Amino acid sequence: MFRKFAVLMTAFLFVFMVGCQLISTTETISITLPPIVTTTSNDLTTDELNPVSYESLFDNNVKHRFVISFSQANFDKLVQDMINYNDQFGSYRDNTIQEVDILYEDSYGNRVELNEVGFRTKGNIFSRVLPVILDNKGDVIGYQQVSFQLEFNDTFNYPDNSTQYKLLKERRMFDLEQLNFKAIRSGDTGVVTEMVAYDLYLAAGVPAPNTSLAIIYFDIDGTLVPYGLFTVTEPLDDVYARRVFGKNFDGSLGDLYKCVWQSNGPATLKTGDATNAVGVSDYNAGYRLTYQLKTNKLTSDFSNFSYFVQELNNFSNTVSYQNKLEDILDVDTWLKTLAMGFLIGNPDDYAHDANNFYLYFYENQAVYIPFDHDQSLGFGWDPYNGYGINHDLYDYPVAQTYHFSKNDLVLVKNVFAFPEYRDLYEKYIIEYTDETTGIFDYDRYYGEYIVAKTLYQSELTENHHLGVTTFSLTQRYMQPSDYFTQKSENARAYALYYQDQN
Repeated sequence: MFRKFAVLMTAFLFVFMVGCQLISTTETISITLPPIVTTTSNDLTTDELNPVSYESLFDNNVKHRFVISFSQANFDKLVQDMINYNDQFGSYRDNTIQEVDILYEDSYGNRVELNEVGFRTKGNIFSRVLPVILDNKGDVIGYQQVSFQLEFNDTFNYPDNSTQYKLLKERRMFDLEQLNFKAIRSGDTGVVTEMVAYDLYLAAGVPAPNTSLAIIYFDIDGTLVPYGLFTVTEPLDDVYARRVFGKNFDGSLGDLYKCVWQSNGPATLKTGDATNAVGVSDYNAGYRLTYQLKTNKLTSDFSNFSYFVQELNNFSNTVSYQNKLEDILDVDTWLKTLAMGFLIGNPDDYAHDANNFYLYFYENQAVYIPFDHDQSLGFGWDPYNGYGINHDLYDYPVAQTYHFSKNDLVLVKNVFAFPEYRDLYEKYIIEYTDETTGIFDYDRYYGEYIVAKTLYQSELTENHHLGVTTFSLTQRYMQPSDYFTQKSENARAYALYYQDQN
């Protein structure tokens, strides 16, 4: 039985050794968790210098490890709930919360235990799989990686007026209510692709989640499963909105929408599409909208989103429409996003596939927030047969031409209708690719890769972890250095050409 404590958090200067069992796809072997090296300075204890915090979690120079402990009953229920969901809705996208305990350790010497944490799997219809491999009799013969979320403030079945409910409802870890863990794509031996993509957006002044890496173990009633290396991603939720934007002038929190390609269709932001596919999703009923409200679910009337879509689509090549764009959209941030997004080369974002973005309404003005960038920087899905390296800044195809055309991407088309915005977009491309001062720089990727390899590779290989265990910049179909060099040179040449035509 799991212990029933609301919070048990301790910081030690040591990490003790834990001996457990590993089940691989074919055998059970014994492993031991290696200690994470601790450091001290200035005669102060490490936890005093570097306490567990938001900043330490997203410090990529720090090694992070999570051990997630399930009772056998809860793990079995997780699997069975996903199977039942698939039987009913045709995918494993069940969001039922299971109770786990977690142990967090880092290379500062911090060691934190937290009980009664919520766990659920994450991913789309293609990426969300069972965390186990079953034979034709339904028996577990191995494990496989699936992305997941930890919820630190889940209240489970405690009564609303109970002390336990109140403690759990207000609980935070790393100053967060939740934390996302994304499996690194098979074959991405560069490992840091998605982290670097987000870091590039942040360096450009675009709002984006912070990320880091962590090595994960599942402990299922004493059976230790080395679950692999994951990208740890800050959730885009009300906590994020408060941290990045603060409250509106009237003290309210703005509406935040997750915009993704669902059964309603792609997230083009065209009037008809957006009007019929906006609201609050009901995951338990298999009901997922293209434009999903994530904040103010009980109070919003969706009017700011509806007004934004209506005015965005009410296009005219006039000063009046341009002024309206400035009122309803953070245009400068959007142009920075378009410029850096073009360089990053994710074929599954709004500008290429009408997918994978958030809109946050701050003082009734929409701000675009990118997310889901594991297929970027010369890795992953390549509908262009060359990762878009030679694309023109404007004249390039959408990723899936049989679903919609570039004319349907009104947030790109209508903004680029104005020479002033095209000019600024081109200047951002030139700025980001400057040989001396540009932030779109392979050295950023290489530096993060070397740190990650140093921190994690030996533990991953020695303990036979799932997922990517080989770190290599040469085993990817396109080497990161080639992508950065060629993309930067070609994009810069196009930008300079267009600037000369002005």
